[in-house]
Amino acid sequence: MSTPASEVYRVAGEKRSGNGLRWAATVVMGLFDAGTDAPSVSEVVIRRVDGSLVKRLPAGDVEHFEKQLTEVTADLDALDAVPFARKWIAEPEEDQAE
Repeated sequence: MSTPASEVYRVAGEKRSGNGLRWAATVVMGLFDAGTDAPSVSEVVIRRVDGSLVKRLPAGDVEHFEKQLTEVTADLDALDAVPFARKWIAEPEEDQAE
């Protein structure tokens, strides 16, 4: 029997810690109306339901953050825990050419 991912994990956008340069760049780009091209000051974070950290996904620009958060949240609701973990948590396997 499969367990829904939403019973194992929680997903949220959280402020990135200790990145004053990124925050300043976002503010400056906002002044020039760069909009979604500004670097994101938040990142998508996956935690277990007990609150323990599982993975922080790399942040890009604001648009990338918004799309990524939407996709991860949709998968959390649609996938079972194992396929969700394979997609969002597992490290990609290295191509091993022989």
